[in-house]
Amino acid sequence: MCFEAKSIQDYLLQSGRLRDVIGASELVDSLTGELLDQAIEQLELRVPEDVAFSRRAGGAFYAFSHNNSVLDHLTDLWTLLVQQFAPGMSYDLGRGEDKGSALTAFDKARESMHADGARRRPRLPLAAPITLRSRRTGLAAEALDSDEVAMDAATLRKRRLDFSRADFIGRFAPEDAELDWRDWPRDLEPGEDGAFPFVGDRRTLALIHADGNGLGQLMMNARQAATRQPDAFMAIFSCLSRIISESTEQAAKQATNEILLPHRANNGLLPARPILLGGDDLTILVRGDLGLSFLTTFAAAFEAESRARLPTLADLGLTDLPPRLSIGAGLVWLRASQPFYLASQLAESLITLAKRKAKACCASDPPSAVAFHRVTTALVDDYDIIVEWERTHHDGGNCYVDTAGPYLLGDNRSAQEVGPWLDDLLELQRVLQADGMARGPTRQLLTLLGLDLRQARASYQRWRQLMVEHQTKRLNKLDDLLGRLIAWPMTELPFGHPLDRPDDDGLRVSPLGDAIALMSVDNQLTTAPTDDADEKEAE
Repeated sequence: MCFEAKSIQDYLLQSGRLRDVIGASELVDSLTGELLDQAIEQLELRVPEDVAFSRRAGGAFYAFSHNNSVLDHLTDLWTLLVQQFAPGMSYDLGRGEDKGSALTAFDKARESMHADGARRRPRLPLAAPITLRSRRTGLAAEALDSDEVAMDAATLRKRRLDFSRADFIGRFAPEDAELDWRDWPRDLEPGEDGAFPFVGDRRTLALIHADGNGLGQLMMNARQAATRQPDAFMAIFSCLSRIISESTEQAAKQATNEILLPHRANNGLLPARPILLGGDDLTILVRGDLGLSFLTTFAAAFEAESRARLPTLADLGLTDLPPRLSIGAGLVWLRASQPFYLASQLAESLITLAKRKAKACCASDPPSAVAFHRVTTALVDDYDIIVEWERTHHDGGNCYVDTAGPYLLGDNRSAQEVGPWLDDLLELQRVLQADGMARGPTRQLLTLLGLDLRQARASYQRWRQLMVEHQTKRLNKLDDLLGRLIAWPMTELPFGHPLDRPDDDGLRVSPLGDAIALMSVDNQLTTAPTDDADEKEAE
C-alpha cells in the first residue's frame, strides 16, 4: 500500500494567513505520525510482524504485509481518517501484490498510485449555487469565525488546532534548548499575541524551500541492491528513508541552534516560523536578514549528517554511493503583507534553477546550490518571467542580466565545479558595504541600465576613477571578486560572461544586483573577511 499526500505546499499556504499555515503544518506532519499510529492501534496491528513500513515521513508511507486483509482494513480506515483529519488534503493511494517479491509489489502499488492521481475527489461539503463561500479560498463555508467571516472545512480544521499538542515544531528544537510552541511566532501582525519579532520597521521575510539533490540516482542504486537481494528490500529502503529524514531533522536543529537562538532577543520569540520538515524537504519563514545564513548553515549540516550516515547503506549492499547528499534551494525575500502561496511557487521555480546548476557541475555528486530573488514589484510566481522583464536589459545583440546566480554552496571547490560560489558573493557584499565605500553609484547603475546604457557606462567609469584615487585596495579587491563570479569582466561595466558559458558572446551577467539585494535586506555576514581589504586605506 502506497500513500502520498500531494500538493502539500498548496495545502499549507492556501488561505495565506500564518495562523492557518501553522495548523496545516501540524496536520501534514501528524499524518504519518500520530494519526497513523492511531490507525495501527485501532486495527490491533503489530509493527513489523503484521505490517511493516519502508517509508514513513513527509506526508507519505509505504506499507507491506503478508496478509492481504490487513492492508484492506488499513486502506478502508485510512481513507476515512484522512478526509476527517485533514479535510481538503489531496492524496494518491495505490495497492500492489506479488507473491515472490516485495520490490515487484511496490512497483505495482506505485503504478496504481500514479493512476489514482488522475482521479479527482470531491471537496466536501458540496457547494450549491447559493452556498456561502470563504472569501480567501472560494470553497463552501462550514462555519463563521469570531468576526462572522466564512471559513471552509480545511481552514476551520487548521485554525482549531491545539498548539499545546503540536509535535512538528519540536523537531526544529535542539535537544538542550527546551523550546516549545510558545517560543515561535504565530502571527505576522504587530501587536498580536505571538507576533513575529521583526527588527524596527523592517518587515521583510525570507521564504526558504530546500530539498535534496541526486536522490533519484540514490533510489536507483537502492533498487539495484534490492534486486540482487530481494529479502533485503525492507531493510534497504527503510534505512535509506531514515538516513534522509534524520539528516534533514538534525540539520534543521543545528541551523536553529547556530542562527536562530543567538538572535532571540531577551528570551523572546525566535525569528522564524517552520512550515514543513519531512523526508528531504524543508520550508521555513525566517527574518529577512537571517534567511541566507540559516540556509547555508542548514546545507552544510545536511551534507555533514548525510556523510556520516550513508556508509550504513554500503553495509546493506549498495554500491556507487555518493560521499554525501546535498540540497537545491530557492529563497524569496518578500514583505510580510505579500501572499505566501505565490512566493512558494516562485521558490519552487528557483529550486529548479539551483538543481540544474548543481547537476551541470557534477551529476554524480552535485554540490549544494541556491537561487534567490528579492521581490520589489508585484509578486510573480515564475522566475524566468521575472528575469526577462525585471533583470534583463538589451543593447543591440547583447543581453545584460543583473544576476549571476544560481550560486554554489560550501568550501570544497573542485575543478569540475564551475562557480559562481556564494562565499564570493558574500565577500562582494562585504566590500560594497564597507565604511567609506561609495555605494550610491553602484545602486544607481542598475536603474540606469534600464534607461540609458551609455549613461550607465559613464557613471560606472566616474565611480571607478574615484575609487582609483581614494580606495585603490578596495577597487582591486572588487575586481578580483568580479573575476571569480563572472568570466572576462568588462572594464566599462561590471558585467561578464557566465562562468559556465564563457563563450556566449550575446549574454552578459553581473553579481552586482545580487549583492545589492543582500544589502537591501541587511543580510547578516557570519564569516570573517578573507583578507584585510575591508580595512581603511592608509592616508
